[in-house]
Amino acid sequence: MNLTYTVVFILDVNGWGAYVPDVPGCVSVGDTWEEMLEMIDEALTFHLEGVLEDGDPLPEPKMSILEAIAYHVEETADDTIKPWLELYDLPPTVATRFEFVEIEVPASESTQSSGAPRFASVSAR
Repeated sequence: MNLTYTVVFILDVNGWGAYVPDVPGCVSVGDTWEEMLEMIDEALTFHLEGVLEDGDPLPEPKMSILEAIAYHVEETADDTIKPWLELYDLPPTVATRFEFVEIEVPASESTQSSGAPRFASVSAR
């Protein structure tokens, strides 16, 4: 079974970050694009493995790219940006990318080592 989640990728003055809005708490950072891709892969895999091990239902991928843009803009409200500008005199975000990420999830509810969730592909749509 494959699930496709929207992922928000952010480039700022410190490097890359990523989060999955449909999977609260699933965030990652990296110094380079490649490192961040590897780290968000590990973060999403680890998170979904934990959900399955706990016997909880997997978070349903609901958010479209447009919904993720609105969510992201809402999350970076003026009260978040203002302190950053006072400290760094730079905008907090250099660039933001919104992409779908497909992850393969075991068909059964049990998690065997060979059935751990893994990214099938990372692609922009």
